[in-house]
Amino acid sequence: MAMHDSASLGYHQDVVESMMRASEPFGAVEDFINDAQVNVNQKAALWLLAWSLRSSVVQRREARQMLGATGWWQASG
Repeated sequence: MAMHDSASLGYHQDVVESMMRASEPFGAVEDFINDAQVNVNQKAALWLLAWSLRSSVVQRREARQMLGATGWWQASG
């Protein structure tokens, strides 16, 4: 069973990387990850992988937007 899980995770990792290289909308990548037949920790790792493949500019912008939506963070300048 562990071998199957590992193979399945490798497949999902390859798909996530391919989707990100193809500039698929991040929501589509998230949908793929959510539908993946892997455990919650593996889904979290796949999401983190996808997030890490985004440009740092996009990562920072979206993190600031999320913080702003909480009312906690305000952009300076």
